[in-house]
Amino acid sequence: MADSDFHVLIVGAGATGLLIAQGLKKAGIRATIYERYSREEYEERAGKWTVALHWSIPFIEACVPLEISAKLKSTETHPWTDNDSTEAAYIPLVNGLTGDLMAKMPMPSGRRVSRGKLRNLLSTGIDIHFGMKLSEVRSESAAGEKPAVTVLFNGGSVVAKGSVIVGADGARSVVRNYLVGKEAGELQAAESLSLNVFATFTAEQALFIRNNSHLIGQACLLEKYQIEFYTNRLSVADVVDPEKPETWVFQYSFSNLTKDDPPADEEEQRKLFKTYMATYCEPYKSIGLWVTDDTPISAERFNFWGNIVPWDNRDGKITIAGDAAHPMLPFRAQGLNNAAEDAKLYVDAIKGVVYDNKDLKSTIDAYDESSYTRGKTDIISSHEQMKAYHNWDIVMNGPLMKSGGYGKPR
Repeated sequence: MADSDFHVLIVGAGATGLLIAQGLKKAGIRATIYERYSREEYEERAGKWTVALHWSIPFIEACVPLEISAKLKSTETHPWTDNDSTEAAYIPLVNGLTGDLMAKMPMPSGRRVSRGKLRNLLSTGIDIHFGMKLSEVRSESAAGEKPAVTVLFNGGSVVAKGSVIVGADGARSVVRNYLVGKEAGELQAAESLSLNVFATFTAEQALFIRNNSHLIGQACLLEKYQIEFYTNRLSVADVVDPEKPETWVFQYSFSNLTKDDPPADEEEQRKLFKTYMATYCEPYKSIGLWVTDDTPISAERFNFWGNIVPWDNRDGKITIAGDAAHPMLPFRAQGLNNAAEDAKLYVDAIKGVVYDNKDLKSTIDAYDESSYTRGKTDIISSHEQMKAYHNWDIVMNGPLMKSGGYGKPR
């Protein structure tokens, strides 16, 4: 008989937490989701960032109702047209000096989506408690007892009680640190430095870029430097109006291996970006020239859990998912896809406990083993691919080539 009192507390309202909430709602299981940022901060942080979806789409569709999966197309960076299935099935690797195609890296069922649009869609019908900064996590029941947990937010001023907790609170997860300890949960900074630009251009310039780039994205190597040029059919991160190319927002990320810190000033960062772009073939050379002095730019090092360890799930009552469980570098486009699989598997696990009277600990142990094993594999391979992308001699032997591209690891 189903446990009608079972209550899942979800920490974090990113894509992972929202997918879990949708899946549990679809299954008729009570869940409450808590987000550390205020609604305004939450919406602002999504920005124009884009992410790649490919092998995880069936997991997403399994978690959400039909009326949401039918709208998944609306989250794409260019939702106004259908991608050519042949061209969308790979990501080109381009010689940055000549523009010649070096390789086609498979990405089955690939599509590029807006992080903000995806999150907005997945939040449909979900009540999110904003402004809830996690302070403490407590396991209140012993093994064999009915599961009970308590979460304290905002210094203890807000107390939430439930049956189990899943931490979907991102790469710097507080729930992860509770399970493995702060030192074991520490992230490592990547050796690469990224300059990230979101830009608009004149209509003529935008059309030139669109006609000289791949519809989902492309990687472009020049000696020891690498550009990840994320795009879609119209070479944009957001097609605001398909009839007005001057409104299209383009996303670029330039990275190179360096121990040097980036310039603190945005003006100097733009100058550095333009200097690097000037050494490339078209359309990169022109992009560098056309980026205006008021174009936003950011510089950062990505972080990853290089020393990932298994976590103690407190007899199945507390676990983690998505970036909280396996924060990885973006160079193999596996992060969101693994997160979606986590969400589907966690929902299935809880359904088994609630409706089939399965043992909570052994069921969540099996979920954790999958999340940990997949996560560790992709943390390692994405770090290897980062190094390959920045080394002309080894890129063709990197994990993207050896493992069959961006598809699901085997």
